[in-house]
Amino acid sequence: MGKPAIIGGEPITRKRVPFTRIILTDDEIQAVNKILETKRFVNGEYTRLLEQEFARYVGTRYAIAVSNGTDGLFLSFLALGITFGSKVATTPLTFIASASTILHTGAIPIFADVLPDGNLDPSKVSEIEELDAICLVHLYGLPADFDEFQKISAERGIPIIEDASHAHGAEYGGRKIGSLGDIAVFSLYPSKIIAAGGWGGVITTNNDEIAEKIRLLQAHGELRVLEGSKGAYEYIRLGYNLRISEIEAAVAYFQLQKLDKFVEARRRNARHLSELLSDLPGIVLPKESSIKKHAYYIYAIQIDPREIGWTRDKFVEALNAEGISARRGYHIPLHKTQLFRRINDPRINHFAKINKYPEYSSLHLPTAERLAETTVWLPLYPTMDSVEVELVAKAVHKLVEWGRKHRSN
Repeated sequence: MGKPAIIGGEPITRKRVPFTRIILTDDEIQAVNKILETKRFVNGEYTRLLEQEFARYVGTRYAIAVSNGTDGLFLSFLALGITFGSKVATTPLTFIASASTILHTGAIPIFADVLPDGNLDPSKVSEIEELDAICLVHLYGLPADFDEFQKISAERGIPIIEDASHAHGAEYGGRKIGSLGDIAVFSLYPSKIIAAGGWGGVITTNNDEIAEKIRLLQAHGELRVLEGSKGAYEYIRLGYNLRISEIEAAVAYFQLQKLDKFVEARRRNARHLSELLSDLPGIVLPKESSIKKHAYYIYAIQIDPREIGWTRDKFVEALNAEGISARRGYHIPLHKTQLFRRINDPRINHFAKINKYPEYSSLHLPTAERLAETTVWLPLYPTMDSVEVELVAKAVHKLVEWGRKHRSN
């Protein structure tokens, strides 16, 4: 296919294939215009509709719209009683919010290694002696091994929090992600499978007490939240202001109506891309099992640098030179970040004045560390057409073929 563009060759495409595209229609635009006309910017019709429909879709009794996914995790930990000194198992191969929200409650993240698919390894979690909760991340939209975690939860009497920020519409054993654990949190950030026109998030649960706590915590601990707008203007617990705006709720509500179509289109494009890349040596493609329905928020491949003749970072750079907007993904596992290497310094983390944290810098989590060095995120989105899918595959083939041919030189 010729010389890679990064070293002077002709790129596969001059019309860049973006990493993702946000899909908005007249429904969202008209709803936002309606809100601007009525000037009802908070606690309106669309917030109620979003919560009702999200609960119905996921299959839970409650869905509570919040300011964003990060705040949703924070509220969830608080509602479960996770606080100073509590120990929460989670993955190091994720966005910082999965762990930083544990810190913000005063609790202590306990990182365990991951499986080859990137999800938290239940066998490693079971080896942790002291635990107060487990926070799963359904990485890239692929469900974690929930049954194994449920066994640990039952044996120890500890809750499971699903970080479902990547997993709108994914399924495990025929059940929607978000209905499995004690509580689940979805992000509605613009790049997610469904967006909210800004920030936004949703918490789902079947537990009455947890739902009540979250509603109080997200709204200043105000009694009127439980009694209705005519209730007492009184505060019954320490709370925060972590509610969604009506504009964000409206956009998310109409995005939710399209969720199944979005997921099916992602899955169709993922199948096509996997077919085109299936014969390449040194490339591991994403997979799902009979009980796991992947939502393909991200199409992540793993490369063997020795086999393909490129380091991960150079491979991503070369793909971008070809006109393909690839990314490195989570290229620093959380236990290796500056935050966690210096976690006991009060200038970095003020909770260090109260808690003594593990020496995260001494942790060796080999699978997570290997994946952080070898994972590549390729473009994938619902409106991606077959031509764009084929351009992505063509660029990957071109670089692998060139790299293998010249790796010994």
